[in-house]
Amino acid sequence: MTEKEKIAEAIRKLYSRGLITLSEGNVSLRKGDGFLITPGGLRKDRVEPSHIALVSLEGKIMCGKPSSEYLLHLEIYRKRPDVNAVVHAHPPFVLSLASAEIPLKYPVLAEAVFLLGPVPILEFSLPSSMDLAAKAGEASRRHDALILENHGAVTLAPGLDLALAMMETLERTAEVLWRGLLLGKVKLLGRTQVEELLALRSRYGLPPRDWRPEDFLWSL
Repeated sequence: MTEKEKIAEAIRKLYSRGLITLSEGNVSLRKGDGFLITPGGLRKDRVEPSHIALVSLEGKIMCGKPSSEYLLHLEIYRKRPDVNAVVHAHPPFVLSLASAEIPLKYPVLAEAVFLLGPVPILEFSLPSSMDLAAKAGEASRRHDALILENHGAVTLAPGLDLALAMMETLERTAEVLWRGLLLGKVKLLGRTQVEELLALRSRYGLPPRDWRPEDFLWSL
């Protein structure tokens, strides 16, 4: 499967799994001195490899019509040379919690702790703006998953499959926390357990991060 085929398949997967609507979301893959990215102005269930655009790391559109959020991807790639894939979606449970100002820094699920780490909520900026791109790029220096206030979420990884898995894990974590809060009780992992989980990252070939238990929240 070509890189363009992988991107087209990825955006269709996000739609089929309810993580975006027909008009939302974008996916990119680093390619040489630039990146391939899903197109703007096209229904996400109709994206084909021929629609994929190419943007240079100088911000020049080399071919196609990129997503209006290409600046966000650009800034992340500039700040994180180890990142080769970026996924931007609008997962409903994540956005529900964020709109209620409930962050996803609680150690609820084991997989989320070592895969996502503490996930910050970035203060609102207009979609597709340079301000949003700058905030996301700066936050990506320390985080691999970001929530964009009143907007969406971003995951970044060395590969596209992992970035997609991270977005699904982010949404699953939000759903579990959301349902637990409705039930009136959420059991969090312990600090020692979080330390042990963070140490698992190297076993799975994940980039080293300096996350510590102190970066998580411990009281709901």
